[in-house]
Amino acid sequence: MLPRPLVVDDVMEKNMPGSGRLIRKVREALARLRHGTAFSQQAEEAAVHAAIGAAGLDCAAGLQILNNVLRETHGRPFDFGKDSVHWLVFACLSDAFPQTARVLEIGTFDGQFTSILARLFPAAEITTVDLPESDPILRSTYKREVDEAYRSFVARRDANLASPNIRFRQFNSAFLLDRVRGPFDLVWVDGGHLYPEVAWDLAAAHHLCRDGGRVLCDDVIPALDGPRTAYVSPDSYQVLDYFAQRTGETLHLFLKRCAFKHAGVPSKRKYIAMMRRKVTE
Repeated sequence: MLPRPLVVDDVMEKNMPGSGRLIRKVREALARLRHGTAFSQQAEEAAVHAAIGAAGLDCAAGLQILNNVLRETHGRPFDFGKDSVHWLVFACLSDAFPQTARVLEIGTFDGQFTSILARLFPAAEITTVDLPESDPILRSTYKREVDEAYRSFVARRDANLASPNIRFRQFNSAFLLDRVRGPFDLVWVDGGHLYPEVAWDLAAAHHLCRDGGRVLCDDVIPALDGPRTAYVSPDSYQVLDYFAQRTGETLHLFLKRCAFKHAGVPSKRKYIAMMRRKVTE
């Protein structure tokens, strides 16, 4: 494989440490020149409200529930521009299905969202799965190579997972079906975003979800020419579309963040996906 051509970003990062913020601002300015004339964050937020309603959920009720949680955890209400809409979708699900008993999260990271789940579903068992310390991927991603940074990450994660209704499991999700028993009412997939990891995570999620339950997935990029990095790719959409075509299940997509920096370039727009598992007859 030929090496990737050297670009301006590489030169700036090498010779101007800390220039990442400047690079992002330049990129956003260029994107606004190309795509920004017709962009409206207000219209994007209205479209999210409509998409949530089309999925049979009450957006206003969910927003009220979520804001009560976020004022406790973050000291502020939900921000459509910078917060991920999966927080809101799960709040809507907590309103629609207060009897939810079991929730599975694939990809704990620092446990911030796990903590929100524990508050949205206080009577439910929240099982969250992430890589063990022995898996090399854990330390090689998200700037966890340095011991001090890793210790800080673990301390933050452990504090977020302190709720008594959270059950933290550490193993590679490739072995999920050997280690976890369903069914779950809700399954949140936020592990590896590239093939093959995202394929086996979504297949396991569909298998572990109860009939009539929901499977949700983070960072879904429908555009085939969308970005492909170590953290995002169009792979999850292709897997979800494969399931939808063969099960007849409806694939709902909710724009993840509504600010221009996140949603202004069409090929880079990321979504939260949700599918309702069909009831087996």
